Amino acid sequence: MPHVYQQPPLKASRELYEGKDPTATVYIMESSGGMVAGDRNDITVKLAPDSSVRLVQQSALKIYPSHTGDTCLFTINVDLGERARLEWMPEVIIPFADAKFQVDTTLRIARDATVLWGEIIAPGREKRGEIFDYVSFRSNFKIFVEDELIAFDSLHFSPKEAAPDEIGVLEGAMYIGSIWLVSPNAAEVDVRSLQETLRVEEGLKAGMTRLEGNAIHCRWLAVDQWTMQEEMKRVYALLAEMV
Repeated sequence: MPHVYQQPPLKASRELYEGKDPTATVYIMESSGGMVAGDRNDITVKLAPDSSVRLVQQSALKIYPSHTGDTCLFTINVDLGERARLEWMPEVIIPFADAKFQVDTTLRIARDATVLWGEIIAPGREKRGEIFDYVSFRSNFKIFVEDELIAFDSLHFSPKEAAPDEIGVLEGAMYIGSIWLVSPNAAEVDVRSLQETLRVEEGLKAGMTRLEGNAIHCRWLAVDQWTMQEEMKRVYALLAEMV
């Protein structure tokens, strides 16, 4: 990495390489253990042309209760140069009871670049009985290819105003998982065949669709985090091999 600017509690590891794989793996660390009311985390990633990077979150992102009423803000801006490749490995966002959280993610990609991006949202600390006890959760996710907006995904939950698990929203599910793929090779992915391999059972729903601009989106709704996460890892690895 030619340039690394960081300020605690956010830190980035040095780049690591596995065997002859030219992909640089970098761990993103939140050394404070979580975000509290009014905290703001900003991550900006710029990939030079022909670079290949895998970003891994060290652990789940914990959002603590907002005793002051202020919202935790997380901003992620990514800029991929020509023929660059970025993989963002999914980890869990856990909003605690009375938490307020907003994440704004913007990916700007060269037309011949590749990005594979994952995200998992939890209902809270399920094992402690905190299920949709947070105040608000908002996620705005945008993908631009050569300044053309090809995807805008907005999730907004305010459990105290409307129960997220009701019919027409999550319909009994508690966990939300997403994988986004944008690549000039995405057209070669057989979405129908891949969708037929998706694990769908009681408590686990999944869907996959092809978007304009050489993009594919997969989404899961589940009642169990680990079942969904293992299935997401499997699909994530398959897509990574295909492109």
